[in-house]
Amino acid sequence: MNVYYRYQEHPGQYSGSLRATHGALVFRGERFRDDVSNVVVKDVRSSDSKVEIKLQQILVLPFKNNENTSVEVSVRFRIGSDKAKEVDLTNYKVRIKAVVNYQNGDKKAFSTVLPMMGVYHNHSEKPGDFINK
Repeated sequence: MNVYYRYQEHPGQYSGSLRATHGALVFRGERFRDDVSNVVVKDVRSSDSKVEIKLQQILVLPFKNNENTSVEVSVRFRIGSDKAKEVDLTNYKVRIKAVVNYQNGDKKAFSTVLPMMGVYHNHSEKPGDFINK
């Protein structure tokens, strides 16, 4: 699983501006085993008090049967304008709590810290084709 970010300068417009105070974290996941049905992200926390992440609903990364494709979901974040004039999220980290659901009904909960991979860009759907090369 990888995490990317994009800033929102105006409603509906995303960019890489460091002066923007709103944006989205984009989670991209690829199936690591054929029997994985989905990954449910239940909690996302900031590793920096300047960035507030509000998870208003769970994030589900669904995987299609017998396909090795990547999926993406996003969650909004806000940078407290009184806390920072410019925040560069390039070396930033997020903490997540999630559950891997298997096709046989088994579940495995996990918690991890993910580094920010960079600014989100459109990409192809080929497995292993990373967003930022």
